[in-house]
Amino acid sequence: MPPHAARPDRHAPTTPGEFALISRIIKRLGAAAALDILVPPGDDAAIWRADSEGVVATIDALTEGTHWRADTMGFEDVGWRAVTANVSDLAAMGAEPAYLLVATSLGPSITPSDVDALVDGLAASCLEHGVRIAGGDVVRGPATMLTISTIGSATFKDGQLRALRRNSARVGDIVAVTGHPGASATGLAAIERGLTDDPDAAPLVAAHRRPTARVDVARQAIAEGLSCAIDISDGLLQDCDHIAEASKVGIEIDAEAIPLHPAAAELLGADEALTLALGGGEDFELVLVGDRSKLEALATDVTVIGRIVDMHPGETVALDAGGSPMSVMRRGWDQLSSSDSAP
Repeated sequence: MPPHAARPDRHAPTTPGEFALISRIIKRLGAAAALDILVPPGDDAAIWRADSEGVVATIDALTEGTHWRADTMGFEDVGWRAVTANVSDLAAMGAEPAYLLVATSLGPSITPSDVDALVDGLAASCLEHGVRIAGGDVVRGPATMLTISTIGSATFKDGQLRALRRNSARVGDIVAVTGHPGASATGLAAIERGLTDDPDAAPLVAAHRRPTARVDVARQAIAEGLSCAIDISDGLLQDCDHIAEASKVGIEIDAEAIPLHPAAAELLGADEALTLALGGGEDFELVLVGDRSKLEALATDVTVIGRIVDMHPGETVALDAGGSPMSVMRRGWDQLSSSDSAP
């Protein structure tokens, strides 16, 4: 989940990027890592078998100043988006979310009214997504922080796990996306530039502060027999890279096919709107990969934006109108990279 905070401390010790660090941690855990479960560490969520179902679980830690800022959203929005971010990880697996565990560290400046707003946002988003909070913990700390674990289920068919995975893309598959990539990042830009009174900004600000996880689309994808997806919470190109790496394939994205929100170009111009669509993040939309007929059978709006190829394995390439690779300054957000900057 990309941040909305100040730029990182340039004098801080160099840290590996988020995903390189995750790989390093898993390797160092050795036998302590549950590598023998159905879906081990490294995907959007872990899955292990319990009787006739698969248990699906994910966890996220969100910190004020890194994942949200007080000048861009209130605590009710923070609560809403925290639930959305976690539920989206289960949607990316094609799982049914059910329960949340929420641990909260309250910073020194937080008030009872702030806590009420945070809880109201959590509750409203839970009702929107059909999940409930089953427990948690509340402590004091130097900054306000939320840690949420979402638990759900996946089913089996003919003995095979029905789930959407990063490693199941195949050469010849089609790449599609839900919604409007870049809408959330454009909404944040509108807030930061004082453009919230512009009528064009309203749906984009809503996309940033009150996004919805695409559980509905994930259910349809599983029903149609699709097996590959990811949510684009870190940025369209960067998250497509995860599919390319896990599946050992290349991905080509037709930049002109990306369904920009109609208001985004009006507000920021076509070039900036496209840049944010490619690498802005926090849209919580789904990239779906598979047979064209299965994608077109989904009872929702999905847009075909690219294809799986056998060239440049492990890499996603954005192509311009002439079919030439584009030079893209920002592919997504890596919150641990010392070379990245917060929006």
